[in-house]
Amino acid sequence: MTAVLELKGVGFDYGALSVIDSLDLTVAKNELVVCVGPSGCGKSTLLSLLGGHLAPMRGTIDRRGQSRTIYQAGGLFPWLTVRQNIARGLPEKLAGSAQASKVGEWLEIMRLADFGDHYPHQLSGGMRQRVEIARALAAETDILLMDEPFSALDYQSRNRMRRELVATLVERPRAVVFVTHDIEEAVQIADRVVVLGTRPANVRRVLELPPGRSRSPATPGVAEAEQAIMDELGMS
Repeated sequence: MTAVLELKGVGFDYGALSVIDSLDLTVAKNELVVCVGPSGCGKSTLLSLLGGHLAPMRGTIDRRGQSRTIYQAGGLFPWLTVRQNIARGLPEKLAGSAQASKVGEWLEIMRLADFGDHYPHQLSGGMRQRVEIARALAAETDILLMDEPFSALDYQSRNRMRRELVATLVERPRAVVFVTHDIEEAVQIADRVVVLGTRPANVRRVLELPPGRSRSPATPGVAEAEQAIMDELGMS
């Protein structure tokens, strides 16, 4: 296993409030790891540490490669078109026809070819999320960090976006750390689910999921994994 992220004994405090403590985690190349845990346990802080936006106060983080983060609130530039937003994610070395070609490629991959000249306010929530994912993946980073990216969408749109993400990762693989409150979402798309404890958070349990992503609830092992997470979080 080639690790792209390795955390050993990581801790972080906001003043006197200990948010994360003694946290160990390894994420392999092209692995999709989903983190679940109680509200306020430090999941978003963990993503900020993984992305290098915060530095650990205790322990070490070994990051082998560049990362990009997709936030819950979204981060599209409202004054730029879909095409221009995606272009902002591309490596700086690309320009002119090479940039236009790469943007066109991502518009096709994300089924947005007819919307390249639209602005974010002209798109549905699911389409805006597809633009976010396209921009993040277009950056060609080794690691994608996702902070509850589909939580604002309705149930059907969330299901579609899960499938979109999984399909896109087949074409453009990379490591993903995905934070969610949705246990069903976690067991359907993850290679592994990391269950975090109450604050200060550390890893309480790691569950391996059956091979294959975008699983249905009827896939062997999925219902059992969902129940195990609920038991761990005291939701049964």
